[in-house]
Amino acid sequence: MFSLLFLIIPIFSFSTFFQNPETNSFSIWLIKQRWHTGIVFQRNEIDTTLWPEINQFKNYNYIDAGWGDEKFYQHPDFNLFLAARALFIPTSSTLRIFGFNFTIDQYINLSDRAIEIKITKKQLDTLCHYIHSTYSLNEESKPVLLSEQFNGSVKFYKAKGKYHMFNTCNTWIAEGLRKAGFKNFSSSTILVNELFDQANEVGKELK
Repeated sequence: MFSLLFLIIPIFSFSTFFQNPETNSFSIWLIKQRWHTGIVFQRNEIDTTLWPEINQFKNYNYIDAGWGDEKFYQHPDFNLFLAARALFIPTSSTLRIFGFNFTIDQYINLSDRAIEIKITKKQLDTLCHYIHSTYSLNEESKPVLLSEQFNGSVKFYKAKGKYHMFNTCNTWIAEGLRKAGFKNFSSSTILVNELFDQANEVGKELK
């Protein structure tokens, strides 16, 4: 009997402390804040071999990643001319990475809309690699930093792809989630309402 207990205890311990990579053990959050739409991750769950640029955000608990027009996205406030230019002319793009230490509930309260999506480790890794592949690298294979805001907690990097009315931040997020295995997301997504309608099919609306 005692030998049987010694066999059961290690099995119980391993099942308790190690998550099955094929179960939905991780959360990401789709958020909208004014004209920004982004995906929020817990930083310590990101595999930095797949998204090495995130090592620049070691002092933060959460990462909010978004993609958009290079000039409009970096502008500190809404600019009608830059907004129209971004929509009607294919323009250079940027990745906006924001590190923060609010709780996720506090961050959601600061947002206009938020949906939590449960994902597997494999899906999380695929999504992180997708974001990494969006960076435009220089001749030394390093990301190109365009600007910083809020004491460096927000960094804008030169990105791949042209921004226009048929290829928006919502398109970029939908494509990433589609690559991660969520086939209900469409690569032709343009509007934020389309994106959140698709997210509602697989996630839980929090706000």
